[in-house]
Amino acid sequence: MYSRCVQPLAVVILTLDEELNLPKALASVGQRAPVVVVDSGSTDGTQEIAREAGAELIEHAFVDYASQRNFAITALAERFEWVLFLDADEELTPALWEELGAAIADPTLDGAYLRLELWVLGHRLTHGEYSDAMVLRLMRPTLARFRRSSNERVDDRDMRVKVLQNRLIHRDAKPLIDLFQKHLGYAQREAQHYLDNAASSNLEGFNLRTRAGRRVGLWWAYNRLPLFVRPLLFHGRALVKGAWRDGLPGLMHAGMHALWYPMLIDLLIYEAKREGRASRDADRRAGT
Repeated sequence: MYSRCVQPLAVVILTLDEELNLPKALASVGQRAPVVVVDSGSTDGTQEIAREAGAELIEHAFVDYASQRNFAITALAERFEWVLFLDADEELTPALWEELGAAIADPTLDGAYLRLELWVLGHRLTHGEYSDAMVLRLMRPTLARFRRSSNERVDDRDMRVKVLQNRLIHRDAKPLIDLFQKHLGYAQREAQHYLDNAASSNLEGFNLRTRAGRRVGLWWAYNRLPLFVRPLLFHGRALVKGAWRDGLPGLMHAGMHALWYPMLIDLLIYEAKREGRASRDADRRAGT
């Protein structure tokens, strides 16, 4: 079935101005697998760092995360049996590499979820909303496709997947202001996604068997809660799960990720709806 694939595994890193993070991500791969960097127009030293490390560099304009990941999957499907997506601010450990090696050698698997080890302000967070976070990053490119433009996810209904035990380290070397700026872009895309799908959103892809399918149901329910109420519930969940036990870094991250960020999304949605109503009222007045 996979005879077309010349090599067993490629590591794919999506980049845009990641000169501070990319070296440690590349170092965590080393010579264990070929690296393909898909860059969307970096103006810093990202591309030079990738070339010097021996990575294959592909430039591709960014539309959204699902499209960018699907572009990489399509580009590599003929050459590799497996694809592992690694963010530039992430690192693979030797123990995780051992698990990955066993996973790609297992003919009964089509993908694997990787648990996250999140570091904030030099502190590893072990509680809060990220304590049980995991993402489907290892996949057969002939089977996997990402859906949803933001908070993208693989539809794994027809895939045989497992959860690896060793964690993927997420440790951003950029200053916090960059994270806030990134959240602004994420919030704009999430707000637009909400507005675009307000009338037509459904439970397509929902199922209880897979993690991705269950998340469809959770997002469907979340998007039916009142604006400005749902961020409070999200933040409350983070606190109940013990975000405060990680001290200032835990409280800061919970406040930023589980309260400020979803509240920003709701503010942008509210603003767009208000402007839409004002525009319709103006049109009606002009027609009278």
